[in-house]
Amino acid sequence: MSKEADDDGSGTDEISYTVERIVDDRVRGGQREYLLKWKGYSYSENTWEPEEHLNCVELLTQYQRQKMRHKGYGAKGIELKQVLRNVPDLHRIRVCNAVDNTLLPPDFTYTDDYIRREGVPLPSSVVFPCECEDECSANCDCMRVPFYDEHGRLCTALELSLHECNHLCKCPPECPNRVVQRGRAIDVDIFRTPNKGWAARTRVPIVRGEYICRYTGELLTNQDADKRGGDAQTYLFDLDKEMPRNCETPFTIDARLYGNVSHFFNHSCDPNLAIWAVYINHLDPRLHELAFFAIRDIKPGEELTFDYSPHEAVATITETPHKFVCHCGTSKCRGFVF
Repeated sequence: MSKEADDDGSGTDEISYTVERIVDDRVRGGQREYLLKWKGYSYSENTWEPEEHLNCVELLTQYQRQKMRHKGYGAKGIELKQVLRNVPDLHRIRVCNAVDNTLLPPDFTYTDDYIRREGVPLPSSVVFPCECEDECSANCDCMRVPFYDEHGRLCTALELSLHECNHLCKCPPECPNRVVQRGRAIDVDIFRTPNKGWAARTRVPIVRGEYICRYTGELLTNQDADKRGGDAQTYLFDLDKEMPRNCETPFTIDARLYGNVSHFFNHSCDPNLAIWAVYINHLDPRLHELAFFAIRDIKPGEELTFDYSPHEAVATITETPHKFVCHCGTSKCRGFVF
């Protein structure tokens, strides 16, 4: 909606908008419509327009060619790195769509890190390094609380935040207390569902306690996160793991436009993943990291899910109005997300 005045010679100025990008298309009421990104406006202001309203032949041709190139998502899928940039080789991720012709969101940027926005400070640099020259053992100060077993799996009964060895510790990268920071090879399919949009499923067996990935995206102040709202709510995750209940959370992660495969993890009232707060190179409780671990064994082909609002698990949908209806389909479904 980049407003421009077009003088057609009739003596009247007609306001028109410049199309920056064609994002998607659909057939509605027997008529094909296109979702348009307008120049100078955010993606939240995209609009659906009928084909006859389009006066951008070149963009339309470009979109149709792109759609033909990606039409092969199919059931077997294609590698995510063919569709999005910045996907680490470590992350072996495919995109599959046997439901419709929808493509991945074109405004989504893959990142396995955090995008720090205005108002978010750097965390405090206070850390307490160990002096271990070999891998840390039970005698090490960093291992006073054994977070991981001999296989590198989390003790999922542990409700404490995780404290891994930091950049000043002398232990090697293979140290058993460096699980999250080492990352992991992720064999995942991002796939299209009939009623939940995009989702993610594992291609390999996952054992209870295995580390999956971090939750990444834009680091925002809570005030800026509140301004986004709307459908963006499903991607907002407050850094409140270390905050007392009913206390205002200063910072939030927004994974709607930036993030990794966790962007595609859907809600479930009976999930197979849960999130732990993790500290690696600082001890600032306001800016802890978020890491997903399996809370039960997961079979190949099973969708990866977590509970978006576990504190509401004891509530019922009749007690308060809820905006997002749940489609998890489990026997424990409470009927709403939040």
